[in-house]
Amino acid sequence: MSVTSNSEGKKWIQATVALLCILTGYVLINFFEKLAEWFALETMIPYFFGITQVLSVILALVAYITLMKNPKSSEFMTNVYQEVMKVVWPDSQQTWRHTFVILIAVTIFGFVFGFFDFGANYLLGLVNK
Repeated sequence: MSVTSNSEGKKWIQATVALLCILTGYVLINFFEKLAEWFALETMIPYFFGITQVLSVILALVAYITLMKNPKSSEFMTNVYQEVMKVVWPDSQQTWRHTFVILIAVTIFGFVFGFFDFGANYLLGLVNK
């Protein structure tokens, strides 16, 4: 298990929260664009797209600052990072083996369910005649 410094953990937490806030801003921009499309808001409100983009960026920044300045959320994210660092991840060979087993099991179950579906359709076809 690798030991990481506290500052490295904070960097990862800040980067993750920043990426999530950027994603939130992007989703908000798309949401406002859909609202404009549905309700024709761009014709009723001048500079609608500019206003909504600025509003989305501001909301994403507020979310980032709120998450980073709140001691409870910072402590929670630090604890999550510390727990993730304790996880023992499988190596490449185990991952491939498990993937192969899952693919085989899904294929077998697919054939079994397909067989039962075909049989049920056949029996229902006989009943409906």
